Amino acid sequence: MKKRIITGTCMALISGVMLFGCGTGGTDAGGVDLNEAETHRTDQENINPGSHVDQKDGPESPLSSSNIGGTVMTPSQSVVENVTRGEDLTKFSSALTQADMIKTLNGSGPFTIFAPTDEAFEAMSGGMSLGDLMKPENKERLKQLVQSHIVTGKVTSADLQNGSKLKTAGGQQLSVTNQNGQVMVNGATVEQADQESRNGVIHVVNKVLAPGS
Repeated sequence: MKKRIITGTCMALISGVMLFGCGTGGTDAGGVDLNEAETHRTDQENINPGSHVDQKDGPESPLSSSNIGGTVMTPSQSVVENVTRGEDLTKFSSALTQADMIKTLNGSGPFTIFAPTDEAFEAMSGGMSLGDLMKPENKERLKQLVQSHIVTGKVTSADLQNGSKLKTAGGQQLSVTNQNGQVMVNGATVEQADQESRNGVIHVVNKVLAPGS
């Protein structure tokens, strides 16, 4: 997969709280009741939306593409429907299915997905391979991995400002760098960005964002 040169720097703002779920039932890996997620999102009088992303000043310019993961995607589709259409996102799509995240990500959202390419999964090191994580006995670990790529709220490329901090659905903190025309999230380069979906946005990254990375 060819890498694209990313230009510009951006600013960060997330709407919604950093608790994951859309009323699909059950709990996430961090014990959050997904049925309560909608209540959490509306219960924001004690939450400052700006607290979800720590921002630093910097110039901004757009970074966008309608061709994500090798496929032109459709804004009327959900984030998970668009991910499953991506020719270069088949492994991440399989991981979403195995981790029982499809129904959740078809919910109202909004969600931001940092979707690793197939090549990124093939380059995983320092732990279990995706094949191992896909085994039934490792389902919870797989879910934690998947949730490390999901942020509750819509974060476009214009929000990915140098020095920003994002909190994932699994409670992990992601650090954004935007320097010399290159945007990175926890060391993963954003290769394609801003696929608008009806319930969020998708960015393609070249590295798997393992929990604790």
